[in-house]
Amino acid sequence: MGRVPRAGLLGQNRQTMTRSRSNSRQPPGRGPGQTSGPGTGTRSVHTLTLMLLVLVDLIVALLMVVSFAQFVFRPDPEVKAGPMYVTLTLTTGAALLMLVLALNMSYLPFMSRARARDAQLVMFAMAVTGVVTGLLTVGGAANSFAMRLILGGIAFVFIMMQNARLEQARQAAAAGQARAPAAQPQSHPKSRQRRGGRKK
Repeated sequence: MGRVPRAGLLGQNRQTMTRSRSNSRQPPGRGPGQTSGPGTGTRSVHTLTLMLLVLVDLIVALLMVVSFAQFVFRPDPEVKAGPMYVTLTLTTGAALLMLVLALNMSYLPFMSRARARDAQLVMFAMAVTGVVTGLLTVGGAANSFAMRLILGGIAFVFIMMQNARLEQARQAAAAGQARAPAAQPQSHPKSRQRRGGRKK
């Protein structure tokens, strides 16, 4: 059997040493295809908070519907029926409209901006009128309705703020895309004419 030259063995040993050093320099758990983008964490946090805010409005609307149904089928004799019906109608309608607008700004955009603004004005008017009417006529029986609407209103305001930020980001991205083609260098027609012209 022939002997392997020492120069070949030394070259192979050096290659294995360099490979082991390069592998040891790479951090564990991060291969070439395992890098994550910097915006994935923020996007997941935004979606989670948005889902929780919409869930708050959903719970408020369901509680108002349950209270309205309970008073209709089992009215309290100690509470005035007429003012209570007015209070429950206005506050329940405001809570349901709040839920619809929250879904429109988050997951189901089916309204235009003008209609959404009109619906917001109607919602706030119904909520304020219902709470004021309940506190002036029914008294303490309307405190729970007021607290529910305040809690739902806080969640709704945060949904509005997040929607406004998303709209600003979309407008900035659209403006950047519109400026990109305009920034490309244009060819000069004079140079083309000079190159294509014939020598006299």
